[in-house]
Amino acid sequence: MLRSKDLMYFVILGFFVYGEREVLCSHLRGATNLEYKYELVQADNHFPLKIIVHSSNEPAYIPRHWHDSIEISYVISGKIDNIYIDGMNYSSQEGDIVLINSNAIHSFSVAKGKGREAITVLIPSGFIRENTKDSNPISFDCISIFETNQQRLQHFKELRDLLNTLFVAYLNQHNDPLVHIHLTSLSYKLVYLLLMHFKIDNESIPGFNTHKYLERLTLITDYIIENYDQSLSLDSIAQVFGLSPEYLSRFFVKHVGMTLFQYINAIRLEKSFRVLMNTDHSIIQIALEHGFPNEKSFARVFKKVYQATPHQYRKKHKRRSEARSQ
Repeated sequence: MLRSKDLMYFVILGFFVYGEREVLCSHLRGATNLEYKYELVQADNHFPLKIIVHSSNEPAYIPRHWHDSIEISYVISGKIDNIYIDGMNYSSQEGDIVLINSNAIHSFSVAKGKGREAITVLIPSGFIRENTKDSNPISFDCISIFETNQQRLQHFKELRDLLNTLFVAYLNQHNDPLVHIHLTSLSYKLVYLLLMHFKIDNESIPGFNTHKYLERLTLITDYIIENYDQSLSLDSIAQVFGLSPEYLSRFFVKHVGMTLFQYINAIRLEKSFRVLMNTDHSIIQIALEHGFPNEKSFARVFKKVYQATPHQYRKKHKRRSEARSQ
């Protein structure tokens, strides 16, 4: 099997804050430019889907976001401690499949653990619409966790086998001059299986009614992203959008599943994490330049996700980097 080279870059949306392996996937370069909220997903040049392989022992948190594409999370080994999807929480282990529908608000959280490997498959909604001639949104009920129905278990086995085949073919793509044909055929088969065995009515999807509020959510999250390094308050943000603070607070928790300030801190953490790992700026400088009132506040938010202070985390990864370069 072709060995992929290690690429240590850190992405919090698009998709993972821990070290990614670049698996012959040049279209992922520049993914660090992506932001929270709505994400535009583009397929690989050679076939209709986008595939990302994740391999890391480090803790990670990917805050709430959404995109038009269908997303499939498949755990090859280890586990993903928490997957939040429109108000529901799941923990997935080896062999588990979790499909996230178009525009579903979702997040991921993983603790430190050895041997974790998973893949993400993103299916652009346009690819499905083009092949079904259906302009309406299409939703699926495709989460294998706790499934007991024997017929559905058989369908999940078929889907799991296909994902394994897709994974191996993707890793070996440079060994096969006709791989684009193979991958394209597997892509169509994947969509076929989903449409045949897992398609459901939109109204039966938990949180489906949340999607009508995505335009307002996008405006609010855009504002937070543009002003995360400033002093933000519930009152000031509510005033910008002509809402009462009480309504904004309830609205955000109801449709995003976290408080407004939890989201603001997630944005600040993502921005500051990149600077921490790629510069020698002091911890206090990083904290103040990214909206945290002081170093203690930054350390508290950081430790909740990475199980270490910013200083400890930077020091540990600096030692690892030096060891690899020797």
